[in-house]
Amino acid sequence: MKSNLKVNFLGTELINPFILASAPPTKDYETIRNAFNAGWAGAITKSIVLSPTRNKKSRIGHIRHQNNIIATQNYEMSSVYSPYQWKEWVIRLRNEFPDRLIFVSFAASSNIDEWKFLSESFLETNVHGLELNFSCPHSDHDRKGSAIGLDHNLCASITEAVKKTVGKKLKIMSKLPYILHPNEGTVAKMCIEAGADAIAGINSIAGLCEIDPYELKPKLMTGDKTTTVGLSYHIIRSFGRLVITQIAKTIDWKRYPISAIGGVSRDIESIIDYLSLGANHMQVCSEVMNHGVEVIDEMKATLLQYLEKTGRTIDDIRGKALPHFTEWDKLDSQDRIATVSDDCTNCQACISYCRYNAIMPGAAKINIVDKNCDGCGSCYSACPNNAISLN
Repeated sequence: MKSNLKVNFLGTELINPFILASAPPTKDYETIRNAFNAGWAGAITKSIVLSPTRNKKSRIGHIRHQNNIIATQNYEMSSVYSPYQWKEWVIRLRNEFPDRLIFVSFAASSNIDEWKFLSESFLETNVHGLELNFSCPHSDHDRKGSAIGLDHNLCASITEAVKKTVGKKLKIMSKLPYILHPNEGTVAKMCIEAGADAIAGINSIAGLCEIDPYELKPKLMTGDKTTTVGLSYHIIRSFGRLVITQIAKTIDWKRYPISAIGGVSRDIESIIDYLSLGANHMQVCSEVMNHGVEVIDEMKATLLQYLEKTGRTIDDIRGKALPHFTEWDKLDSQDRIATVSDDCTNCQACISYCRYNAIMPGAAKINIVDKNCDGCGSCYSACPNNAISLN
């Protein structure tokens, strides 16, 4: 039987579990329209504000490791288009693509009336719902984004006010930042109790761009100055895994679905990571910014190949990794030592990773000195051939 990529999100059937995150890939009507034609299942609009501002130039850069881009960074702000323009656009998109998910993203200040006004503006647009951006790490200068995310009660109050404004007409999804850790589960629960129908996370993570070691200046600047950037792409996926896991272990993720963001790419590991941790679907940004909307074809093909190879369905995967996560003091205290299998190629790459003098070169494969082995797992994790186990 051919594998099925469809998922149900709050009563809407998505043609696949990949939607565009609120970011440059959803900056206007034409960009979203092109993405839908390419095969994306849905889109979260660029965050809409009451008074749009002009973006800085330049504002987007990349961090490389061994010539591969591992992070994208930016200090781009919210949408440069008015709520009225967006209202016209989303109505057109809903009419043209009735089978695609459309959520409108808002980024208002700590003034709850702003959130209520924006919500009222989109009541009659027939969009599926609203994403409340409590998470942008470089818009906190005017009490937006992660400045709101840090205030647990404010997150809940805004969610409650918006839900009362839209009632049952629109679904509500609160978008939480990484900066909430270790309280992300608590805040997610507070938002659900306040009326949120779903939870999204994470946004990019606050950081600073690289310094040129020879010019002694930041590599990403507007003129001759830089500022806080939002880091995204591969480098932040471990933070995304952490937050999604904590949320899924706190709320009923089957009833209140989780929209996972943070380093989702063509790599099957990034897709399965989030599904296995309870996510309903993935929001994608940097992979599209760096490779275009056509990357959806490869992402769908990668997931289909995995499902057909393993004989699993998406429902078989979702949440299956969650039982393996617990607190440190609940981990067992059993002693373990490294063991080498016949798959060892004697490359000796593991030796430099051992801090206990427990690995010695051998004639056909490396040897473990049992009495020295501490069972730390570093060699096991570093072995390129999976030839080491801990027993």
